[in-house]
Amino acid sequence: MNLTSTFRLLALAALVTAPVLAQQTTRRVIVVPANAAPAGAPAGTASGGSTGAPSTGGLPTAQPGATTVAPGPGINREELTPEQKAALKEADRMRTEKARIDAEVALAEAKRTEELAPLNAETAKLSAERALRLAKAAAEAAALEDERAKLERQAALESARSTARLTERNNKIRELEAEAKQLQLEAANTISRLTNEISRFQKEEEARKVATKAKPKYLKEPLVDGTLVISDRRIAFNGAVTENLADYVCQRINFYNNQSAEFPIFIVVDNSPGGSVAAGYQIQKAMAASKAPVYVVVKGFAASMTAVIATLAERSYCYPNTIILHHQVSNTARGNMTVLKEQIEFTNRWFERLGTPVAKKMGLTLPEFVKQMYANDSTGDWQAFGEKAKELKWIDNVVDRIEETAVLDLLPAAPTVMTLPTPRTAQSEVSGVVQKTDDKGRTYFELPPLSNPFDAWWIYDPRGQYRAR
Repeated sequence: MNLTSTFRLLALAALVTAPVLAQQTTRRVIVVPANAAPAGAPAGTASGGSTGAPSTGGLPTAQPGATTVAPGPGINREELTPEQKAALKEADRMRTEKARIDAEVALAEAKRTEELAPLNAETAKLSAERALRLAKAAAEAAALEDERAKLERQAALESARSTARLTERNNKIRELEAEAKQLQLEAANTISRLTNEISRFQKEEEARKVATKAKPKYLKEPLVDGTLVISDRRIAFNGAVTENLADYVCQRINFYNNQSAEFPIFIVVDNSPGGSVAAGYQIQKAMAASKAPVYVVVKGFAASMTAVIATLAERSYCYPNTIILHHQVSNTARGNMTVLKEQIEFTNRWFERLGTPVAKKMGLTLPEFVKQMYANDSTGDWQAFGEKAKELKWIDNVVDRIEETAVLDLLPAAPTVMTLPTPRTAQSEVSGVVQKTDDKGRTYFELPPLSNPFDAWWIYDPRGQYRAR
């Protein structure tokens, strides 16, 4: 039987026995004569029947002639009905069962208390540890809060100090800016004054370097009493003959033709060892196509392709000690024997085309011209001074004096827009040849590459100063 069923039986027994126990503990049993009526009883109830009397609930009634009896110490079980006896017996049994159950419950409660004791102890321990950790955390939080407040105070103090320093620095900067503006103003005034003085000095110096009373002379016949008069229609021709130099010369020939076809154009050669065959041929064709006569003036030295240009010019001039040199075309061919043979044959065709007109002017055939080259010099480099060059018809006129009427000042070129076309490259030399030093410290001139695959170098270079790129 479980605990719930037991409690239910106990409750049922209590409900059954409660009326009996209440009557025995509160009621007196009175025995009266049969014909006697109780005091205060209504009339007609003293005798015989009592049809209207209330029920006693199954308990024994007083017998006639009985006396009043005080409540006894217990219940007279003999007087109880079998149902009541059974109920009392069941109540006793249930009280016993209740006592047993109470004992079991107490024992179970004791066991539960004993079993829960370690858990309660552990719970208390954990609660204490939690309280301790909370206290430590609270203490640490308080310390951190204090530290944070301290840092905030320090940050506020440092910010105030930084602001003060920044304000001081800004004030100092403003003071320095004001001083700098004042100094700039003073410097500008000084610079302006010095610039004006320098400009005045420069103008005075320039005035001393400018030939204000002279002007270029333009003569259709420039040779006057043995003096060659050159105007500003002159083209400087120096260094190796290259594509750059050819462009430079041809552009100026075209410009001077467009300017005027009446007066001659002068190509003035200081020193030129020759160069590209194709570039030299381009210059020759520009000279031949010019409406204005193009005269070549050689002051120092002209060899190879440059000598051909001077010889085949419409008119040429040189000093007595000027040197003119003719020789065969050289070749820097590379490759197998077949390729070398083809390139040599092609170079020979170039020489035939350009050397034949020179030989014809001399009254010779090309083979005779070549034969005389080697007859006059074992290397084939046939050179001659001015007078001999005139005899050989390499030069038309030998002069003692050349008057450059275009040199009217010694001032540097002004950085203004040029009226003449400029060379295509920005090399220090118009021809585009660059002076370099090799790994042995020797100076040489690097020739630009030949863009024409059928071109060849016709250049006099006995010391190997010119190197193809």
